[in-house]
Amino acid sequence: MKLKSVFVISEKISSIPALASGAKELADKVTAIVFGDEEYAKSVSIPGSDSVIYCPLNSKFSPEDYSEILAEEIKKEAHAYLLIGNTVIGRALAGRIGVSLESPVFSNVENLSVEDDSLVFSQTVYGGTASRKLKYSSAYGIVTINNGVFNTNELLENCDKFSQIEKEPQNSLKLINVDVKNEVSVNLAVAKKIIDIGRSVSTTEDVKLFEKLASVIGAELGCSRPVAENNKLLPKSQYMGITGVQVKPDLIITIGLSGQIQHIGGINKSKVIVSINKDKQAPIFENCDFGLIGDMYKIVPKLIEKLS
Repeated sequence: MKLKSVFVISEKISSIPALASGAKELADKVTAIVFGDEEYAKSVSIPGSDSVIYCPLNSKFSPEDYSEILAEEIKKEAHAYLLIGNTVIGRALAGRIGVSLESPVFSNVENLSVEDDSLVFSQTVYGGTASRKLKYSSAYGIVTINNGVFNTNELLENCDKFSQIEKEPQNSLKLINVDVKNEVSVNLAVAKKIIDIGRSVSTTEDVKLFEKLASVIGAELGCSRPVAENNKLLPKSQYMGITGVQVKPDLIITIGLSGQIQHIGGINKSKVIVSINKDKQAPIFENCDFGLIGDMYKIVPKLIEKLS
């Protein structure tokens, strides 16, 4: 038994194929919503979708402006669920569409399935120390999903049915300016290896050392929230934890990281966790598979030397 209809949305086009593939396992009808013109919509491979709705963007409109219009599209179905990428814009859209649909929004869900015409899923709670299983059944429902929960199924066919949102959003806000951040694009959610640096890392020279280790083993560089928000050594898009990116690599090496519960909740699904910290009482050692007690400035150069 499947759901009747599921919509998928993400302003990050790289996330749409996996969302649509996952939705096809849950529903008979899958509608993908993308932001861009017709040419852009038709250039995107979206295996699993039965139709694609595209929302033209220009200097006047942003994805969030379409929330009420998209809610109207969803309401054309008597019963429908919305799967939306768990990004800053995705969460904003989810909240606004939820208000219009009078529907709850469930954040950071995984392990989705269908049971008795209901959507069943799990959510991490209590700072990542526990997981709860929920069963939801109503006319409409919205869930936000992290990268990596679904995989793209290339065997599914791409759709050839496209339609445009003709109605313009009634936007009460005027876009004055857009500042594009020159950040390196790192997708930690799908990384197989990660170097995870903590608050003890305080200088750009430190970061260069750990970037070298990451390069040697073919890993991406991530961090805890204080490194990005307080020390400003890495972009905010690279911090992991309950409020950041949640990852599940084959290997993660934490360096100078105490192991606060808010951070552990974002990395505890890693297959192997190796931790380096000079404080043998650090909580991180209760959550890792292998621990190295010692000075990171002595251990890391030796690792680079041995692994190069």
